[in-house]
Amino acid sequence: MVTLQKTLLALALGLSVAASVAPAYAKERAQASNNGGGYPITAARAAALRECTGREAQYPEYLWGVTEIQVYRACMAEHGQPE
Repeated sequence: MVTLQKTLLALALGLSVAASVAPAYAKERAQASNNGGGYPITAARAAALRECTGREAQYPEYLWGVTEIQVYRACMAEHGQPE
């Protein structure tokens, strides 16, 4: 019984540490992508993302399999944008 309590305590401590680190990591990733670490979001890219997301939504994965991602990729390529 004591071992189970220690295990649960260690699990709870580990989860609390992970939860406190996650926001800092997300902020760091966001700053990196804004400083050239990713693709800048231009007006053309934003328009392409909106259109391509709308197109792919017509093909849910649970019905169409990989068609959804293929439609998205083809649409982004049509707009000259990286996926």
